[in-house]
Amino acid sequence: MQFIIHKNAGEATLKLEGETYHHIFQSRRTKKSESLHLRNLKDSNLYTYNITNLSKKDATLTLQSSQNTPLKNLPKGHLIWAMIDPKNIEKTLPFLNELNLQKITFFYAEYSQKNFKLNLERIQRILENSCEQCGRITLLEIEVLENLQEVLEKYPNAGVLDFGGEELKCSLEIPILVGTEGGFSPKEKEALKNNPKYTATSCNILRSETAAIYAIARVL
Repeated sequence: MQFIIHKNAGEATLKLEGETYHHIFQSRRTKKSESLHLRNLKDSNLYTYNITNLSKKDATLTLQSSQNTPLKNLPKGHLIWAMIDPKNIEKTLPFLNELNLQKITFFYAEYSQKNFKLNLERIQRILENSCEQCGRITLLEIEVLENLQEVLEKYPNAGVLDFGGEELKCSLEIPILVGTEGGFSPKEKEALKNNPKYTATSCNILRSETAAIYAIARVL
């Protein structure tokens, strides 16, 4: 763990409780004599706290110092990802977060199951936990659109990862669109016919989540 994320990091005193408390003091067995590093992901400061009171349910922290740590590696890249099983999305998010992806836009493709719903609060926690582990100090942006039409209205120049395209290039500066397990419907393929097409030339058939990781790892 590189630091702890707390929305009030920077205040003179604050409390750790709930899941964070249990992880720090029961799972990691942090001692009262140790200092803790916190961030709020709203500024670039690293806040160091002393543990001034430790009970069985919470801990009170007092600010010791703060250090500005300018962002050295700006997040890059934009993945447009057709909705798949949220469980698979949640398992994939930490990998994309570690790759320093800037933004994900989810949309409902024709082959997406319409009962799939993202729990945005849970996704926020997953991304924060990932940031604590990998040291990322910015949050990955999440956007949800209704369908491919909305996607193309907002991002008309998006590239498409599909069969029959050219090899996916490094440093590609346009959004990259990944479909569901079944790919794109005939109607969607017609809508995308004028968009740049890319393919994973040296890979086997990829699951949607594998394609997402592959695409971002290639273009960043």
